[in-house]
Amino acid sequence: MSITRAFEAAFHRKQEKEWEKIYVIVDIHDTIITACYDAEETYHYFPLAKEVLQVLSVRQDICLILWTGCYPDALQRYLDHFAADGIHFDYANENPEVGNTRISCFDQKLYFNVGIDDKFGFEPETDWQEVAEVVSRF
Repeated sequence: MSITRAFEAAFHRKQEKEWEKIYVIVDIHDTIITACYDAEETYHYFPLAKEVLQVLSVRQDICLILWTGCYPDALQRYLDHFAADGIHFDYANENPEVGNTRISCFDQKLYFNVGIDDKFGFEPETDWQEVAEVVSRF
């Protein structure tokens, strides 16, 4: 599924189910910024990543969740850096807003509607433009 179709499906389901928001998880490395395996992290954003995340950060109908495997000290540095750039995540690696239901257990898996991660097939060089376009339509 393309990122455009994923957002369209999430927004349509939100409307159909009368949900207040959708939940979007976003990976850091090779998704928001280019991965740097040196001792010191660099923050080279992919084209439009910063601008699109700034827009997603202020939308009341989107809960933005940072999805990363980095250690807690590095995680805080990322969160601080993103916040300084006007990117605000509601949560990191968790979604306390959605709990278990009669048919779903979220004890070890967080709930989300759209995943933005290079491991999910997201292509950061081009797909941030698609996210910008689809989000602007809803």
